[in-house]
Amino acid sequence: MSRRPALVRLLSHREPALLLSGQTVSQFGDGVAMVAFTLLILDRTHSVSWLAWFSAARMIPLVAFLLVGGAIVDRHSRRVLMLVSDTGRAILTGGVVVALVAHSLTMTDLLVFAVAFGAFDALFMPSFTALTPEIVPVELLPAMNGVRPFTSQVMGNMIGPAVGGLIAAFSTTAAITVDCATFVVSASTLALMHATPRPVRHEPQTMVREIAAGWRYVRRTAWLWRSLLAVTIGNALLFTPMFVLIPFVLRHDLHVAKSVVGYYFALAGAAGALSSLAATSLPTPRRRVRAMWLAWLVAGVSGFLLAAATSTWELFVVPLIATPGIVIGNIVWESLLQSEVPGDLLGRVSSVDWFVSLGLSPVGVAIAGALSSRIGVATYALAATILTLVPGIVVIASPRVHAVDAGRGSPSGVPPAT
Repeated sequence: MSRRPALVRLLSHREPALLLSGQTVSQFGDGVAMVAFTLLILDRTHSVSWLAWFSAARMIPLVAFLLVGGAIVDRHSRRVLMLVSDTGRAILTGGVVVALVAHSLTMTDLLVFAVAFGAFDALFMPSFTALTPEIVPVELLPAMNGVRPFTSQVMGNMIGPAVGGLIAAFSTTAAITVDCATFVVSASTLALMHATPRPVRHEPQTMVREIAAGWRYVRRTAWLWRSLLAVTIGNALLFTPMFVLIPFVLRHDLHVAKSVVGYYFALAGAAGALSSLAATSLPTPRRRVRAMWLAWLVAGVSGFLLAAATSTWELFVVPLIATPGIVIGNIVWESLLQSEVPGDLLGRVSSVDWFVSLGLSPVGVAIAGALSSRIGVATYALAATILTLVPGIVVIASPRVHAVDAGRGSPSGVPPAT
């Protein structure tokens, strides 16, 4: 076996290197846009509810189309579908720029944009998950699943938001233009990749039957469906609303400058980047489900700090706890899916994963915005944290979800990570 680090060996393969380079640029644009749209809506409406509705509008089609997207992913070239998604999102973002320049952009326009953007997200996410094992050697999957969240955190949640906050302080139009350009770059790298074949379909079926097959696999797999139900609650009540509640508190309760909001997201990205980098060099945990859920439970505890925070520095500590836990748990989860789920089902199972885990998030973030306006962010965060931790504790205590790791020994010569 080569003594070169796994990351070096991964990047020596042309296709993963192209995919990662394009996605790294695109993730930078995502980070810029995240801050730009947040500040744009808060400046225009001064309302946590409107910001919550914008977030919900983007997630609703993502959830609604994920199952269909997964069936499409298991019928067609995953690379081509990702190319379509990136091109579509470039066109949509360019349309927002044009409307801003023309001074004609309304909140209704932004909600329509969010809905259409979410639909392309629904196509992209399962495509990426399913394409990865097609172009990455199996022994390098953990490295791939670690380096992508690393670049996502560095570019999308650290450098991108920091730069986005600075640009948006002068011009949100310029910031969103940067995001549009990065989608063009990402689409170009996908176009440069070698063509990938359609997935092998042993028994062609209708789309409804194919979607149902994905559901059946999840339903009969204990570690999958139990984890998904618990994750759904946490995403809906706590983790997704955090992206709305904390910027609102920073701007309208603590009255910080726009650039500070960008720095907050950047700090979260730095924490995620460091944890992703660490994960790429760690051996696969012997007890994968246990390691995954311990990480997610640590992330959930950060909600108590959000509830108690009364200053900017206290809010800045929240992502130092939440982000590493989320990232590390997600890396283990992705590797579990890619190693345990049959390849011809992976697109559909990945879609079910996204559909269930995000299914209540649009409703949850809207409710979080409404309740926080009435009872306050602190009270809401306290209740949401408790309701998030309880299902996770139940799952990690269940013997059935650990059956997938039964009989797994530690890697040769390497102690287990847990």
